[in-house]
Amino acid sequence: MTRAFGGPLKIAIVSDYYFDYVGGAQTSMRQQKLALEEAGHTVIVVSPARGIWGARYQRSPDGLLVKPLFRLPVLDLAVIPNNARSVAALEKYLRIEQVDVVHVQTEFGLAHVVDGAAANMGIPLVHTVHSLYWASEGPPQASVAWFIRWALQLVIGEKIPNIAFTSRKTDNLLRNLVLAMARRAKQVVSPSRHQADDLAAAGVSGTISVIPNPIATAEIGSNPLTLQQARRPSFLWVARCEPVKRPLYFARAVIAALARTDNGFTVDFVGEGSDLTALKKLAAGHPEIRVQGSLPHDEVLALLDASAAIALTSLGFDNQPMTIAEAVSRERGVLYCDPKLTEGLLNSGYLSKTPDDAGLADALVALV
Repeated sequence: MTRAFGGPLKIAIVSDYYFDYVGGAQTSMRQQKLALEEAGHTVIVVSPARGIWGARYQRSPDGLLVKPLFRLPVLDLAVIPNNARSVAALEKYLRIEQVDVVHVQTEFGLAHVVDGAAANMGIPLVHTVHSLYWASEGPPQASVAWFIRWALQLVIGEKIPNIAFTSRKTDNLLRNLVLAMARRAKQVVSPSRHQADDLAAAGVSGTISVIPNPIATAEIGSNPLTLQQARRPSFLWVARCEPVKRPLYFARAVIAALARTDNGFTVDFVGEGSDLTALKKLAAGHPEIRVQGSLPHDEVLALLDASAAIALTSLGFDNQPMTIAEAVSRERGVLYCDPKLTEGLLNSGYLSKTPDDAGLADALVALV
């Protein structure tokens, strides 16, 4: 330990996800970094390196990039196995940097490598759980779950628990992967109370703190909602365009609500994923629905400012998405359908009576 706790610390944020990817977890990590730096701490980031060329360990303006063994292209996930050589290399780096606290934000190989390095150094491990609620669509994958378990245990170098969270084998495995890391941490951070309660019930013995996702600084100043925007509102849906985020449910609700309000509002969908093609087909013939695909973060903020509210349509998957924090920070409301979500929504949220197409359509009509 290089500094006494209570004063400024040097903190290593660790992510198995590429830090340049525009996603909720990465946005949260960037905002955490800014918030910690504003509080007087020093923060470095350890994350995977893009590309196949270059040294295994590469210094970056943020900290350290680690070249993965390979990348899973569909998931855009770096595979960095946990082994003694990697642990020694990261321990050396953390010692040189005089790191006081390791703060992991993921649960795959790199997180376990740095966990091992922190344990060797005797410094605390903090784990932010961005989502315990891994979920997938399609037929059950029990036939391949054993192989995925074997491969993941090989990568992380640790046995994964087998607590029954759900009957879907692969979803259950990934939730237990999260649990394996949370059980190792001295301090666990959950952005939501309901996820914190579920982690405690699953046997996490470290201190669990509920800390909503932060917005430390606004990259672009926000604009107040105008009367004109309120008269013919626009809604923004922004997330990965995947079944767990339920974009097709919302699109069908939008179409139904447009018919009931004489096309009295517009919607922008932002994000890419496996549901994007189906979403575009649903939106065809409805000029009020604009499917934007992926956009840079500053353009997303501009769309948020042009909107009256943001729509959050996941159910049983998210804990406290960054979209809530960003909407509230820019004085915009949130239409949502998951009654478990509470953080940040007491005064800014509108909960649909039911989470299905009809319930979301009714909510849109009521808001318009």
